[in-house]
Amino acid sequence: MRDGLAREFPEAGRAIAWTRARIAPLTESVVLTEPAVWAAISGIGAGFVVSNVLQAVVGLVNQALLATGSELPFALFPIATISGSAAVAVIALGAGGAAALVIALAYIALGIALRIPGLRTFCERSDGFLNLVSDQCTALGFLISLWPQLLGIGVGLALSRTITPRGSGINSLLRVAGSLAIALTVANQLWAATIAQSTNALASGLTIGAGMAAAAVAAGVVAAQLPHGVRNAATVGTLWLLPWLTLQLPLALRNVGPAVPSDVAGVIAATIVAPPIAAAFLVLSAAVASRARFVPREPA
Repeated sequence: MRDGLAREFPEAGRAIAWTRARIAPLTESVVLTEPAVWAAISGIGAGFVVSNVLQAVVGLVNQALLATGSELPFALFPIATISGSAAVAVIALGAGGAAALVIALAYIALGIALRIPGLRTFCERSDGFLNLVSDQCTALGFLISLWPQLLGIGVGLALSRTITPRGSGINSLLRVAGSLAIALTVANQLWAATIAQSTNALASGLTIGAGMAAAAVAAGVVAAQLPHGVRNAATVGTLWLLPWLTLQLPLALRNVGPAVPSDVAGVIAATIVAPPIAAAFLVLSAAVASRARFVPREPA
C-alpha cells in the first residue's frame, strides 16, 4: 500500500524524505523508551510544548501584522495544532511503541468527545453560529473542524521513524509537561461542567484561574518525583507562559479601558494575572514537594 501511494504521489514522498533527512539529526537521542502509559504522557507533553511555542510565534507574527496594518489570507493558528498533534504521535510512538500511541490518541479522542456537550449548549444559545471559518454546529462542520488534529497525527506517523531512542529511562521534561496538560484538561472539564453555566463572569474567570493553579500544583508534585524536577518545572512553566506573553496579555491590555464594564474588567484582570501565578505555583510546588522528599522527619 505504501509503495502504491508513493507511486501515485511521488512529490509527497520526496517531501517526507526531505523532511526526515533534516529532522532526524535533531531528534536522535532526544527521547528515552518508557512504559506505555508514561510514554503516552510524554507524548502529550511534547504536544503541549510544541503547541505553546508555535502559538507564541504565531502571536508575535500577528502582533507584527497588526502593527503594519497587514493581514494574511489564511489563519496561522492551525499550524500550532498540526505541529502539536504531530509531536504527540512522534514521541508517544518513539518512546512507548504502538500501545503508547493508542493511549495518546484515546486521550485526544476523549478531549474531542468532551467538547461536544459544551459546543451543543453554545450552538443552542447562538442559533447555530460559531465562527467564520467553519460552522461547528453541524455534524459535518464539526468533523471538518478537526482537520488540523487529524493532519498532525498523520504527519507525526509519517515522521515517527526520525526518533531514535537512546535507551530506557524517564523523559522528565516531557512527563512534567504532559502531567500539566492533562491536569489542565481535567480542570477545564470540571469548569465546563459546573461554573461555565454561571452568568457571573467574574466568578467564572476566578474559577478558571483557580483551576489553572490547582493543575499547576498537581504537575509540580509529579515533577518533584522526577530527576531535575524543579528545573524542568521551571522550563515547562516558562513555555506555558509564552502564548500568554505574546498573545493573551497584549489582547487583554488592548481591551482594558474606562468603557469596559466592571465585571468584564474583572475577567480581563484575572486573565492577566492568573497564568503567571499558576506558573509560579508549578515551580513552588515542585520545590516544596521535592524538599519534603529528602528532609528527614523528626521522630515522634
